Amino acid sequence: MKILRLLLIFLLAAACNSAKKAERVFGNDLFQHWVHLHEEDGDGYRTFRPSDYDFPPARGREGFEIKKGGEFIHHQIGPVDVPVQAPGKWTMKGKNTLIVTPAEAGAQVFELGIMEVNKDVLKLKN
Repeated sequence: MKILRLLLIFLLAAACNSAKKAERVFGNDLFQHWVHLHEEDGDGYRTFRPSDYDFPPARGREGFEIKKGGEFIHHQIGPVDVPVQAPGKWTMKGKNTLIVTPAEAGAQVFELGIMEVNKDVLKLKN
C-alpha cells in the first residue's frame, strides 16, 4: 500500500512538472481542442486549428484536446464520421515533444512533435 501511494505521488508530480514545462515552452495556446485541417498540411508537417475554426466540409476530422493537468482526449474519426473520444495522458519529452499514453489497455503510445503553436494554429511533425 505504501508503494502504491509513493507511485501515485510520483506520477502526480511528473504530470504537474510536464504541465508547467509545457506552459513555459508553449504558453497557454497549446491547451485547447485542436482539429486537423489537412488542406493546410505541408511537407513534413500536419496542421491543426482550434475547434471553433470555420472548417470547410469534410467527411470527419481527427482532433484532440490537450489539457493543463496532463489529460489528453483523442477525437478519432468514428465509423459513421462521428468522432469517438479516447482518453489518455500526456507528458513532456525534451523541448518540443509530447508523449501521449492512451488509457485503453494495449493502445499504442505516440509522440506529438510540435513545430509551431499559437492561439490559431498548431503544426506537428509528420
